[in-house]
Amino acid sequence: MIRVSINTTQRKELEQFRSLASSKDSEKALMVLLCSEGETAPQISKALKRNPHTVRDWLKRYNKYGIKGLARKYSPGRPDEKRTKIKNHIRKILKHSPADQGYKDPVWSVPLIVFDAASKLNMSISRDTVVRALNAMGYSYKRPVKTVPARAPTKAEKAERVQAMIEGIKTVLSRGETEIYALDESHFSTEPYLVRGWFKKRWTSQNRDQLKKRKSHILWMLESGNTKILLEEIKTL
Repeated sequence: MIRVSINTTQRKELEQFRSLASSKDSEKALMVLLCSEGETAPQISKALKRNPHTVRDWLKRYNKYGIKGLARKYSPGRPDEKRTKIKNHIRKILKHSPADQGYKDPVWSVPLIVFDAASKLNMSISRDTVVRALNAMGYSYKRPVKTVPARAPTKAEKAERVQAMIEGIKTVLSRGETEIYALDESHFSTEPYLVRGWFKKRWTSQNRDQLKKRKSHILWMLESGNTKILLEEIKTL
């Protein structure tokens, strides 16, 4: 026969655990409380409509580990070997660009990862499996961040180059019969558009419940008489 002896502090702890825990964990605490009041495992199992072996198991856990023994959140099972293999493969290929693997795509996308993993691991892989693995590994789907090249010119070097261009233009103007045209560069770029891909998250996700109320700030406004036209508005913390 299993006996459980608890003091006043432990009783309060169990009662608090019952109110905060899930229904299943709350039932475990109730088993311990009933046993401490003199109920036997068969009597508790009959009252709660549980198997006597289940009741005895949780009573033994409490006697051995205390209240921590009642808070098991999941039942351990076989490790997911498939997802482990996929994660290891993703971790390996994302260190390099798709071009290094012989693909024409500039960044890794889910379909490309699925194709690469399926062909190299020789297993059937779904898009959802890859997405869950990427999220679990701390990756997010976004555009790549532009960075300054290691050999980029300094601010002083740029100013010197611009001044040299100005002097060259002045020299051409001094020859006469010269016209200068201004070209609007909108929609023109010397760099290709950046497509989205999977990259490591730079910051952890914010808890929306703790975000402060945002304030509106007007940046640009046209005003004519009684008419006001808002051009742009942002919200900051």
